[in-house]
Amino acid sequence: MSNTRTIETNLIKKLETFRVMALGEATNSPILLIGPPGVAKTAAVIDFAKARLGGQLQGEDLFLLETDEGTRSNAVKGNIDLEALTTSNTYKVDSPLARAEVVVINEIDKASASLRNSLLGIMNERILFNGKERLDCKWNNFIATCNEIPEDEVGSPFWDRFLITHKVNRLSQSDMLGYFAKGGKTHLQKHNIPMPDPAAIAAITLNPDKIRKTLDQIYKDLSDRAITFLPTMVKNVMTIWRLSEDKAFIKTTELLVSKEAAKELAKNLVSPEIRALYDIVDTIGQCSSTEDYDERFDQLEKAFGVAKATGKLTPSDFQDIQNKLAEEEAKLKFLKDDSEEILDQFN
Repeated sequence: MSNTRTIETNLIKKLETFRVMALGEATNSPILLIGPPGVAKTAAVIDFAKARLGGQLQGEDLFLLETDEGTRSNAVKGNIDLEALTTSNTYKVDSPLARAEVVVINEIDKASASLRNSLLGIMNERILFNGKERLDCKWNNFIATCNEIPEDEVGSPFWDRFLITHKVNRLSQSDMLGYFAKGGKTHLQKHNIPMPDPAAIAAITLNPDKIRKTLDQIYKDLSDRAITFLPTMVKNVMTIWRLSEDKAFIKTTELLVSKEAAKELAKNLVSPEIRALYDIVDTIGQCSSTEDYDERFDQLEKAFGVAKATGKLTPSDFQDIQNKLAEEEAKLKFLKDDSEEILDQFN
């Protein structure tokens, strides 16, 4: 079972970002959004938080901190409660972050070492250490943003604390034109994202052989801490992305490691007939002419025929391949995007 989270937004091409934030919430895991300035990282977080918190951000549900090198650690830990100090001579630190359900730290790459250290307990154990005081944090979404991870810090323990690192890309020129045609900032669209039910997730049993094959692929790239999340991640990905078990292992590998690692894993998990389809689709976006495209499409048509004849092509496979084909065709300036018409003949 799952509940549906409806996100209303005027942003486009952010469905994957919303899904990643939903996964962070479902697994209580910090996530990092990376992208150049102006790609709507913070705006996407705000839209997601509004959907989660009933449509409006009230009180201290959201803690949002803009950081730079001068931001002090008390911006995270809180400040002395002057009212308690003056009225009852009680020393108490007021910590809004501990009460927030959604925590957003912007430009975390610019934060000082002391501020990052202040965040470690919050990220790892959802605990805020304030002198002798220990506060339990309420957050289910801990989201940080940055333009890029500094080159001299790649692989450092701090960045490993983010279980998922998601890149938010710029919109293409054609995306912009489509955005303007729909009304730009006045256009609203809705994304319905299934949110996993913890009891249903706990009831899922994963194939041990698929866990082993995935571990073989990701072991060299991840820390032991990150790998311990693998089964939980796969189960939640199955719900949020509406994927089969095989596809969820592959998607999880993409999220935790890279698309290249996911493609390698697919070779071991997916049948040769279906893998052939994915391999052809992956090359379509590299076509340089209509003739080149027609040749690849002929190969795709034959591969579809083989997959259907062997009974290996499931509705889930078809939908996933349809989506990927549309993505690849969108890269081709010489080709009008008619992927839905093309694929209708395979139904």
